[in-house]
Amino acid sequence: MKGPKKKGKSVQRRHVLSFQVQLSNIRGLHSNLNAVHHHLETDMPHLLFLTETQIRCPPDAAYLNYPGYSLKHHFLQRAGVCVYVRNDICCQRLRHLEDPSLSTLWLLVDTGMDKIVYACVYRSHSGDQETTRLFDHLSEAADMALHRHPDAQFVALGDFNACHQDWLFPYQRTDHAGREARNFAVAMGLSQLVKQATRVPDVVGHTANCLDLLLTTDPDRCIVTVSSPIGTSDHCLVKSVSTFSPPDCDSRGERQMWRYKSADWDEMRHFFASYPWQQVCFSSEDPSSCADAISDVVRQAMEYYIPYSDVPVGGSAHPWFNADCAEAEKRKHSAFLAWADARDRKAPDLSSKKRAFNHAAKSYKKALRRARFDRITHIGKKLSAQPCGSRAFWSLAKSVEANFCRPTLPPLVKPDGTLAHTAREKAGLFASLFAHNSRLDTSSATPPSLPHCDSSMSEVRIRNKEVLRALCRLDVNKASGPDGVPAIVLKAYQRDSSGCVVTKEQSMKSYQFVVGLLDLRV
Repeated sequence: MKGPKKKGKSVQRRHVLSFQVQLSNIRGLHSNLNAVHHHLETDMPHLLFLTETQIRCPPDAAYLNYPGYSLKHHFLQRAGVCVYVRNDICCQRLRHLEDPSLSTLWLLVDTGMDKIVYACVYRSHSGDQETTRLFDHLSEAADMALHRHPDAQFVALGDFNACHQDWLFPYQRTDHAGREARNFAVAMGLSQLVKQATRVPDVVGHTANCLDLLLTTDPDRCIVTVSSPIGTSDHCLVKSVSTFSPPDCDSRGERQMWRYKSADWDEMRHFFASYPWQQVCFSSEDPSSCADAISDVVRQAMEYYIPYSDVPVGGSAHPWFNADCAEAEKRKHSAFLAWADARDRKAPDLSSKKRAFNHAAKSYKKALRRARFDRITHIGKKLSAQPCGSRAFWSLAKSVEANFCRPTLPPLVKPDGTLAHTAREKAGLFASLFAHNSRLDTSSATPPSLPHCDSSMSEVRIRNKEVLRALCRLDVNKASGPDGVPAIVLKAYQRDSSGCVVTKEQSMKSYQFVVGLLDLRV
């Protein structure tokens, strides 16, 4: 027998190893919505806070959503903040800490290992009195949050529009907002982790300042970096990576797509014929263990002799993001790095580098808009060319529908005040609530007595021919079951498979194996 074939290309799976929180002053969410959605698709942060959204609260904000994320917002016309929360993150909005007239958003995140209270802030240029009121509100709300959650970490982040010559880059001047922000940080025991300029000035002669701050009570567990802006924003993207991990990996995951037409069925048959089934799969007295062992062997043979590829599920990449978009994004990032380097070196060509970055950012935005429009036009032409109600029409329509967001069940509050974020916890909470509200008044009635039954079930015998008939009736067009073994593989080797299920020596006593074995899906 030939040795098992190796895959031509190994697939490296991506595991979430850290908790990533990002912040950006987006300077208009409407104008940069495509860039924000593409950033969520490619970077996949756990939390993306956006300030200065500059939109009123719409009657229906569904068009702002993105698959795999939930949107929480506090929109104001010339200010506003919002956050995109990945679906595998358990969080709770703390609305009782928010002031409707201020651009703040409070969030409690439960990572499974720690609790973190986030306060996202946008301070507009509205005068010293309004600035003092904002920081007084932040101090009072932070005290209330930490009193309610004393073991939680506190993080205040956002665009504070503050300058302080002893505390914030470029250390040139101090204004009222800078003094208030510094006093707030000292009073709450917070450390400021952003150490470089975050605003890219649009006007020649203006200085690049550190306006976007990240204040935290636990600075040793965070690493903060600054990268190029999202879309045409004039503020850089602030990335914070913490040293602990969320409980779940990426909710989208991957699934295997098998190419059965290229399978080596003969070699797989030799593999099954020479495999030591008795020693490996039937050495245990536990039927479930034997069934799992047989399923593992079949899946191992499939990976050896059937080519496959791993494809992401639960959210697909933008099909309209073509090579022109990728090239424009690359030019924008390169221009930002060149400008940042010239700024640090105080090079004489700083102004030209800044103009080059502004031009690259605008070109990137135009490339996204043009590519998305071309994609929509192409889909419209394909839909109009297909007969209405045909299989091809509905297949394309469903693929288009998959790009739109679907509502997800938010975290639920348990009776003890903790959050239920897993599907099992939510189902248990609903079941207990249903049981509590579904009690019937029996009026102390006596339960009925059941008559005694003398009959017994005859012994069950499953033989080789019965298993063969069951395998012959398998529908190869159905999806594989929980064991991951497709029906086409079982049907292709029905005689070998039936021999694994029932042997001459075990036909009288091993019928239990069939119950949990390979999910025949008749």
